[in-house]
Amino acid sequence: MLDFNVQSWGNAFCGFGPSFGNGPWFISWIFPILFWFLIAYLLVSVIKSVFSWKLEKTDDAALDILRAKFAAGEINDQEYTARKAVLNSK
Repeated sequence: MLDFNVQSWGNAFCGFGPSFGNGPWFISWIFPILFWFLIAYLLVSVIKSVFSWKLEKTDDAALDILRAKFAAGEINDQEYTARKAVLNSK
């Protein structure tokens, strides 16, 4: 039977000291940092998408009001086109 003396490796396997965790220092420090950056990025993305959805919703409401005024005859074709261009540029 093979007898592996794992305790002789200790915390310094392959020459990497115990102060850097498991494995080389760049792996044990970079992966947790990347993980938290990924979590922060996802959180910011979700928050931005929620708030941008609300802003798009209000822009659509403004266009709906503009269409209703045009359909009711309150504004003419030139005024409708000019106001619609302004709303779409924002």
